[in-house]
Amino acid sequence: MRKVETKTEGRSSRPVKELLSIAQVSLEEEDYGSSVFQFLNILKRDPNSAVARFGLGDAYFGLADYESAESTYRFGLEMYPNNSDGLFGLAATLRIIESYDEAIEFYERGFDVEPSRTAAYWELAYTREMTGDKIGAEWAYRKCLEKDPNHGMAKHLLASMLGTTTDRAPDDYVRDLFDDYADSFEQDLLNDLNYVVPTLIRKELKKITRSPNFQKICRFSSALDLGCGTGLVSEAIKGLVTKTDGVDLSEKMVKVAFEHQRYDNIYLQEMTTFLLDRTVGKPKYDLIVSGDALVYLGDLRSVFNGVSKRLSGKGVFCFSVEKLRSGSFSLCPTGRYAHSDGYIRDLSRTFGFELLAARDIVPRMDGSLKIRGRLYLLSLNGKS
Repeated sequence: MRKVETKTEGRSSRPVKELLSIAQVSLEEEDYGSSVFQFLNILKRDPNSAVARFGLGDAYFGLADYESAESTYRFGLEMYPNNSDGLFGLAATLRIIESYDEAIEFYERGFDVEPSRTAAYWELAYTREMTGDKIGAEWAYRKCLEKDPNHGMAKHLLASMLGTTTDRAPDDYVRDLFDDYADSFEQDLLNDLNYVVPTLIRKELKKITRSPNFQKICRFSSALDLGCGTGLVSEAIKGLVTKTDGVDLSEKMVKVAFEHQRYDNIYLQEMTTFLLDRTVGKPKYDLIVSGDALVYLGDLRSVFNGVSKRLSGKGVFCFSVEKLRSGSFSLCPTGRYAHSDGYIRDLSRTFGFELLAARDIVPRMDGSLKIRGRLYLLSLNGKS
């Protein structure tokens, strides 16, 4: 018993500076639970440590415990009102909980102290956009791009706000968006947004596997899920597929899918790069699916080209898009792309696909607004 007590005393007698370094490493490694515990222990030793106080706020933020993050940042700013980490941390928390007007106040206070914090300019821009201040938002997006011309989030959100259609969302925009979203992704989609694309994909695949005209297939031997996310589509089509691979850009989404064992293999890669590299994954798949992922690509030619090379003869390509009434594709204010039926049919003919089914769907809700979409099933016309 005495030995245990001695060890405990030894640990607690470490200098606060050393304990702060350990806690900050945990925070940087996104071990948020450990960093909360470590920062709380430091604050017992030194309640006036600004680094520990705002580090604790960052850790709560990382855990998506925004109530605790907000109260921690506010308490810290009472002690250190000009601490830029606290000001930007509280601003980001208020942005997440949609307290946009107050968030803008703290972003502006933060820039008064630290005007060089580049990434925060896109956050301020988005926050201003949410309040309807598009002039102020454009200024902040451009300020971010002035400091970092390749900042994917700022480039894409500025283009979507201004109605400028681009060929695709930058990879870092998609990756950062879904890395931030991973922890609450399934709850938000299924409970709040009534996301039904995986269920609709399963229904359509069951129809064609039961069709007497479809080679009497009752099960696909191999499937590839493009933009697989956490694996909701794979879960939905379980029983129709023997083995399923997934590919996605977001490391955190892939981690969730891996933890739930939803794929036989998961590849952390951009989907078109994966499709065009036959050395990765299986050379051919019987089924390729993409549920609500092509909405982050405008020009789909590279996707259709890649799918045509990775599908086995008579293989099936099943995917959803958001609906555009005319034209080819368009970048929407939401940051997602919509595609027209004519565009999808033209690509299908160009790359040797036969249209098996095309349905109007409501993939999910956006508040009280129904999102209009289309679900397609294509066959590869026997190409091998």
